[in-house]
Amino acid sequence: MASSSSSYCILRRLFYLRPLSFCDIGATIMRRRIRFQILKSKSTIGWLHRLTGLGTGLSLCAKPLVIPAEEEKKLLDIDPKSLTHSSLVRNAATVVVDAASALVSQSVIAAIELHQQHAQHVYELIRLYEQHITTIGAPMEEDVWQEIIGERVKADDARRAALEVETVLEAAIRTLEHAGEAAYQAGSETASLIAGQRVTLAMSQLEVAKAVSSNALQELARIQELSITITSKHAEQESEEGQQQAAETAAA
Repeated sequence: MASSSSSYCILRRLFYLRPLSFCDIGATIMRRRIRFQILKSKSTIGWLHRLTGLGTGLSLCAKPLVIPAEEEKKLLDIDPKSLTHSSLVRNAATVVVDAASALVSQSVIAAIELHQQHAQHVYELIRLYEQHITTIGAPMEEDVWQEIIGERVKADDARRAALEVETVLEAAIRTLEHAGEAAYQAGSETASLIAGQRVTLAMSQLEVAKAVSSNALQELARIQELSITITSKHAEQESEEGQQQAAETAAA
């Protein structure tokens, strides 16, 4: 009882001698607890878990977004007369042109990359055919031929993928052309002009990539013809040598 009375007196003196309230004392205890928890934690994540799990009524809150008065006035100050049917149709047509342009851009980029991959595989085939010509009749001829077969599969896969993307690109270009026509009819000449320019640019870029792939295929056809000719001559030579050896054996 004496102990509780003395404790009460000490608290009372502290209350009257120092300009602190019970809320201040609670805040001080809270700060000490938080400091103790921070020192105990070993990482930021652990500190957050400890901070939110103290059980002292402490919570985290986000500061509400406050829109400045000037910006709010701009948002609310809309002239209803500007929201006419023609303006809404014109804006919608512009949005469609932008979306169709994005589809064309992504499709043409994919098609160009696939044509480049196809050309790389074709040029690798050309190198392997040149190597095959120098190894006809040698022990490593079969190994080189197996490499040619594997590289041809890769080239065919790349060409097939490029053709599939080109199908999507053709549909995207038609969509962009129709969107540009609609934008022109709606009164948005700028969007219509941009649509036409992007269609022209996409088609020109695709033609350049296809030309590189086509040139590689022409070079591959030439080296294949040369390889077939040399292989045929080598086979004929081996056949003649075999017949000569058989005749010599029969004569002996």
